[in-house]
Amino acid sequence: MEAKAIKTVLGLVTNLMFSTRIGEVASTMGGLVTLVSSNEELEEKLDIHPSLIILDLTAVQPGWKEAVAKAKAAGIPVLAYGPHVDVEAHEAATEAGCDEVFANSKFRVDLPNILKKYLA
Repeated sequence: MEAKAIKTVLGLVTNLMFSTRIGEVASTMGGLVTLVSSNEELEEKLDIHPSLIILDLTAVQPGWKEAVAKAKAAGIPVLAYGPHVDVEAHEAATEAGCDEVFANSKFRVDLPNILKKYLA
């Protein structure tokens, strides 16, 4: 019997409600969530070749766009989410190269479908 590789999601997510929910949903799909707390930590963990990176736009620090660029250069999809009223942050995430950018409410509701797309 062939062992299935565990799909890893890297998350720069500081909101406990979101990080817990992401972890629960990912685990139902055989995924594992690894939380990071800085751009440097995110970049260091790119060598584990995660299936997906999730960024909380309220948690990003200066230099996050460079981390997105490095992830994209490594062929890793990047999603971002943040308050729907923060149009500037959503535009910045799109310009930085994030594959998809969600409002918090849509991200929370659609999380199973969103993760299935990257972990299936």
